[in-house]
Amino acid sequence: MGNQLQGHIVCLPKTSPARRIDDYRPLTLMNTDYKIFTRIVANKPRTGLPAIIHPSQHWRAREIRYDAVATVRGVITYAEVTKQPICVVSLDFSAAFDNISHVYMEDVLRAHGFSKCFTDCIVRLYDGASSEVQISGFCSSLIPKRSSIRQGCPLSMLLFALCLNPLLHALDDGLSGIKIGRDNTKVAVAAYADDVTVFLTSPVDSQKLQEVLSTCEAATGAKFNRRKSSALALGHCGGSSLISNIPYSQAVKILGFKFTNRVNVAANMS
Repeated sequence: MGNQLQGHIVCLPKTSPARRIDDYRPLTLMNTDYKIFTRIVANKPRTGLPAIIHPSQHWRAREIRYDAVATVRGVITYAEVTKQPICVVSLDFSAAFDNISHVYMEDVLRAHGFSKCFTDCIVRLYDGASSEVQISGFCSSLIPKRSSIRQGCPLSMLLFALCLNPLLHALDDGLSGIKIGRDNTKVAVAAYADDVTVFLTSPVDSQKLQEVLSTCEAATGAKFNRRKSSALALGHCGGSSLISNIPYSQAVKILGFKFTNRVNVAANMS
């Protein structure tokens, strides 16, 4: 595919003022032919994805992120009413899209039952891919892409949701969860793309979270940023012991909303 696999990376500030590398979000600009082709590829499996993607992953439309917010709010309400000790853990990935292993991505596609034709197509889109970085009007030499899912590619959200799927299943299977709502649905995790929130109810859950995160990091290449992750104690949860070295906070920010341990001041835009 030649030059179609070459991307142009621009770095957008996530905070103001942006002083460190972590304060920028790399966005890869691709040529028009590539984006038209990947848009077609991205549309092909969409009808079958609801049966594959874990129901806790709200990735399909921008508005659906509010379903994840509603889940967090529901857990806070439950803890405030029942006084049950619950810990809400907001997990932060370090450059989430950039660190995903291409070998892992291929294995995930095959494990989820995608056809050889579709999987090979995705592999070819990343095999031999490279990017140049633009900073202050100057461009670097081409950098081979040996890992990462390109933000700015129409396939990026689909591929990342699939790569995160094993983590969400492991968390849902391993954690006790909370039964809320009219149908008493078990809730152990809520996610929107790389924003992952976990609900812990016991020390056993804390240990399981540590095990699952370690396995995920080893398998995917992704890294969790413990410093930017945060925990919120609800109910009678004391919040005295660290969970996977994640600090406790008086409030946690999830999908742009700030939550505290009181539902009447939860889910206010920060």
